[in-house]
Amino acid sequence: MSGLRLTTAEAAARLGVKPETLYAYVSRGLIERHRDPGGVSTYAVRDVERLARAGRRSKALPALVFPSALTLIADGRFSYRGVDAVDAALGHRFEEVAEWLWTGTWPDHTAWPFDTVALDQVLAAQEPVPATCLPLDRFRVITAVAAATDPVRHDERPEVVVATARRLLRLLAHGLPRADGREARRAEPTRTMAEVLWTRLTRLPRTPARIDLLDAALGLLADHELASSTLAVRMAAMVRADVYEAVGAGLNVVGGLRHGGASLTIEATLRDAARFGVARAVQGRLGDGGRLDGFGHALYPDGDPRATALLDLLAGTDPPGDRLGTVVDVLAAVQAQGAPPPNVDAALAAITFCTDMPPGSGEAIFALARTAGWIAHALEQFDQPTFMRARVDYVGPTPPRARR
Repeated sequence: MSGLRLTTAEAAARLGVKPETLYAYVSRGLIERHRDPGGVSTYAVRDVERLARAGRRSKALPALVFPSALTLIADGRFSYRGVDAVDAALGHRFEEVAEWLWTGTWPDHTAWPFDTVALDQVLAAQEPVPATCLPLDRFRVITAVAAATDPVRHDERPEVVVATARRLLRLLAHGLPRADGREARRAEPTRTMAEVLWTRLTRLPRTPARIDLLDAALGLLADHELASSTLAVRMAAMVRADVYEAVGAGLNVVGGLRHGGASLTIEATLRDAARFGVARAVQGRLGDGGRLDGFGHALYPDGDPRATALLDLLAGTDPPGDRLGTVVDVLAAVQAQGAPPPNVDAALAAITFCTDMPPGSGEAIFALARTAGWIAHALEQFDQPTFMRARVDYVGPTPPRARR
């Protein structure tokens, strides 16, 4: 140990983890890393000690665990109800993946019914909203209005919740203003979710390759086990909030910059790289520990399979100008700083940048996709009568004993 810093071996030994896990802590911003001119990494003692103390306390606490048959993450891959999720997303439309998560069966068709009256209401409710409003904020408005206009919102029967899910997802996509400024009130009931969402996020024409890319992104992001927003949804469903309230809980968490909003930072980095050059854009956004959002994932130390699949598809979509080259150069520059492979947030930012989507579009794709998974988790939770109350690990001052 040297001063206030630890070597890789010392830090890993102090935490009782492998070096790969230590790198994941760095990528998540939990430990500050310093790299000297020779490329040797050292780690802040204060951060390592804080995590070590937290680990000792947490081992004595009961785990908050929800039984689920939806998503398994193991050995660098993930699956939906026993089917490889990458294969599912590349081989099926988003609507089919959603139905699989909700019901455990692959549908024969996905012609979801459309609520034209509700569409008029959600569009009218957004008239006071500034044009610069992020899509995620619009999703919150749409969900609230959809709930207020649904007479069966409190019905927890699976068939009713699934019908509600189809209605809500349709409204979320159709309820965004069109990117070309055209009237959005005309419903497109024969279009897929990816086709509709495309016209809301970009002026570029729809091509089969572009729609397949967006469809795959929606399918790959539909669920990811018990992420923070999904935990909020399950807690809401546990106390028997209705499905709209459960989705609302997820929408209020997913925008965090360590969650669905992580792509916002990378979108800005890519725009800066195109304007000012890659070196300036990357160096201007690296954190104190050499960290940049969108790289590394604690559950995928060897690389996020979602990012790999999406970046491969992106290369075949004919992005305008040299945007794809900018993405490749930025990813290479960040990894040259010692960062782990890009995760799905970086892939989302690359998609929005290469398709000329406005800021916040990656977050919107993430939230719309994850709504399908949230509803699947709500369905599971509605079927479980158990109730749990979480407790804190109190670390404050001990109060004086009461006088008798």
